[in-house]
Amino acid sequence: MKVRIASAGTGKTYALTSRFTAALAEHPPYRLAAVTFTRSAAAELKARLRERLLAIAEGRFKPSGAEDVPPEAVVRRAGALATEVLGATVTTIHGFFAELLRQNALALGLEPDFLRIDASEAQQIFAEEARAYVYLNEETDELAEVLGRLFAKRSLAAELRPQGAAAEALWTHFRAVLERYARRLGGEALGPSDIELHAWRLLERAGREEALAARIRSRLSRVFVDEYQDTSPLQGRVFAALEALGVEVEVVGDPKQSIYAFRNADVEVFREAMRRGEPLPPLVTSWRHDRALVRFLNRYVDWVADERPEAFARAEAPPVEARPGAGPGRVRLQLVQGEARQDALRPYEADQLARWLLEQHAEHAWREMAVLVRSHSSVPLLARALSAHGVPHVVVGGRGFYDLIEVRDLVHAARVALDPRGRFSLAAFLRGPFAGLDLARVERVLEAEDPLAELERAAPEVAERVARLSRWVQTLRPLDFFERMVRTPFLNGESYLERLEPPARANVDQLLFRLASRRYGRLEFLLRDLEELRGSDEAGVPEGGFDAVRIYTMHGSKGLEWPVVAVFDLNRGQPDGAEPFYVRPGSGEFAAEADPDYARFAAEWKERERQEAYRLLYVALSRPRSRLLLSLSVQLKPDGEGLRPKFWRRTLGRTLIEEMNLAAWDALEVERLDVERLPAPKAAAAAARRAAEVDERLRAPVEPLARPPVYSPSALKAERPAPPELDDEGDVAVELEEAGVDPGLVARTVGILVHYAIGQDWGPERLADLWNQEAVQRLTEPERTRVQTEVAQRLETYWRLLGAELPALAERDEDYAEFPLLLPTRTPRLDTVWEGVIDRLYRVGDAWVLEDYKTDRELHPERYHFQLALYRRAVAAAWGIEPVARLVYLRFGEVVPLEAELLEEAFERGVAEAEEV
Repeated sequence: MKVRIASAGTGKTYALTSRFTAALAEHPPYRLAAVTFTRSAAAELKARLRERLLAIAEGRFKPSGAEDVPPEAVVRRAGALATEVLGATVTTIHGFFAELLRQNALALGLEPDFLRIDASEAQQIFAEEARAYVYLNEETDELAEVLGRLFAKRSLAAELRPQGAAAEALWTHFRAVLERYARRLGGEALGPSDIELHAWRLLERAGREEALAARIRSRLSRVFVDEYQDTSPLQGRVFAALEALGVEVEVVGDPKQSIYAFRNADVEVFREAMRRGEPLPPLVTSWRHDRALVRFLNRYVDWVADERPEAFARAEAPPVEARPGAGPGRVRLQLVQGEARQDALRPYEADQLARWLLEQHAEHAWREMAVLVRSHSSVPLLARALSAHGVPHVVVGGRGFYDLIEVRDLVHAARVALDPRGRFSLAAFLRGPFAGLDLARVERVLEAEDPLAELERAAPEVAERVARLSRWVQTLRPLDFFERMVRTPFLNGESYLERLEPPARANVDQLLFRLASRRYGRLEFLLRDLEELRGSDEAGVPEGGFDAVRIYTMHGSKGLEWPVVAVFDLNRGQPDGAEPFYVRPGSGEFAAEADPDYARFAAEWKERERQEAYRLLYVALSRPRSRLLLSLSVQLKPDGEGLRPKFWRRTLGRTLIEEMNLAAWDALEVERLDVERLPAPKAAAAAARRAAEVDERLRAPVEPLARPPVYSPSALKAERPAPPELDDEGDVAVELEEAGVDPGLVARTVGILVHYAIGQDWGPERLADLWNQEAVQRLTEPERTRVQTEVAQRLETYWRLLGAELPALAERDEDYAEFPLLLPTRTPRLDTVWEGVIDRLYRVGDAWVLEDYKTDRELHPERYHFQLALYRRAVAAAWGIEPVARLVYLRFGEVVPLEAELLEEAFERGVAEAEEV
């Protein structure tokens, strides 16, 4: 196993793409795999691989050093490899393990198309079975809770092994519930720990059966693993077993950032790889930090390596140098001190932090700043102080946006609409706000041979809701289906939104906003996308307002960075409760409270937590690029020499002040603030008068985007609704309803089909192919008739214009249909990237033409001035040309040219409107 250490900010992802690219000289992409810890990281890695290969193919790639030079074999095929690499396995750990299992499912007796459920769903299913077990066996609810905790520890070893009579008794109950859990899943679904255990058993068996090992090697030559310090002992055994079979494994990570023991990660997995593997040169240039940050981090790392090597040793902590041209940077320790109790000092600390953020705002946008806390307990006080000073902020929760319960409710309802007999989603639907059935009726429905028939008997009103959802899903576009599902009052006179609390309603609105920015042709694709985004606390999650300070826990901040970071309330202690049992990582030995080994195992676990605290602090300290503030309040107590800091508990502040004597370091500025000389904390009520000015979407838990938000002119138009269409006499036009016809659906389908046919250059002879499109097949018969009539008429007009008002296709020297664009726009009040699709861009001789086709019922060119202005600007910025822009109204057969000056004025007006929005 090859092992590389990469400290924070040293270009780990870049190095991984470089090594993967080099491996393409020896192996085709489909025999390589890259494993990361989040889906978004996997998507980013694949995008970077493709971009690197395209750059190599086009001769614009500049290697960063000798190791980065692509092999000649890669250079020769770079263009083809850029396409082939899209088929490479670049995924999460569980995605990779699941792929191994699917390829060899028959060997394990698994269903190849098993459903992957996430950890929370698996935990919930196990908890339900545990509650049923203790009820039937007249045991206590506390036992069910303990069994659930033991279930969550399965990744710590290939097999859990009880040590002592109490642990044996617990193990007997656990195995009984685990059997119920496995029987309930029935091999059709696997949770994360199930996948890990099956992967381990597969490779263990392959070690005994050469035919199985050869099959695995034939599919897989080399695996690259990112963030290896965050793997669990069981995951580490899987990768070690892969290498034993002859598959090359290369890992990269940073032991100093191993902070997820509560998720079963164990730094010893990385250390074992270092001991046994082949070391690669560490990455030692920080591309993130300014010079003061680099000096401070090196000093911190040196102290820990010398004084607390069990947290991370010298070999795990190579010194880092600043990048060429790095800025000066700044590190500051701010001590709020006084003789008052700690709880009385904290409001002053929070107030001073808010004032500091206001100072930083003179040079940095709010979104460029973050405040990190050890515990969510610090957040209410901090949020009040920020509100009092008018500092916009968002508290980013621990769960991913797409894992929120209100989002999951909608996903399960959509799945029920597609397949009402899918028992997993049906169970969630029946228990959730769409149905609200009691557990007894839900179980009766799920256990029935025909669940829908039983639902009709047990809850006919709910069965009608399922039927209605099924009808909607057959006739509506995915986004329209979601809109109707959440806004229609079909739940005893209420809509789904009306049943939610305001924060949850805001999250649903954000979800709909996100879905509106994507063009989903099928609901299945939308649901697949939402599944891919689950569990992510990462860039790309919809935001409710972009310019706000982020508040994260230290754990949640890992992998992120900002120009300015403050670490708040460092002197807050952590809960120090005892667990009902402790498991030893790797060996799987566990002891319960009454067992002789319990005290020893507990002490080992507490020591792990103490070691991890130093690594957690390193993670927090390494998040800023330019400025870092360490903030803590300290109670002073008199002793023989005067007032001295008094620490009542083991805290990160105590580590910094007492153990490390941080105030004496020359790598940072130190400011001691005597609470008696500070102004009183600003009252939160002072911010109440401004509450109405703050966009409520700012209160949604979000993360900063990796790039400015993407927006479309259509979305802007939706913020400014157009006036109603008028009939010939000046009255509002009203389309009379026709049985079985949704006018909105008809209009949208006509637009889709017309644009599709024009984009494909289809003539009259291809109309039959157009009618076979899925968008037509899902319509009712009256809707289909109207759509076919209108589409044929609009296309007939288009074909008639070709060669007359519009140049014939054969006359065009260059011709681009459905041409996507992005246009960054930055003003003091707006930072966004506009997106859109140009219907047609073509050249005849030296003249370029940009056309947009409309099927509107009225001629209102002014409605599209901003859209065409944006398109024209994007083309000019990208290609340096200034095309003639015109609208083609297919209902009227009219071509409307738009003057350049008119469009420029429209662009300025549109940007001003966007700033307001």
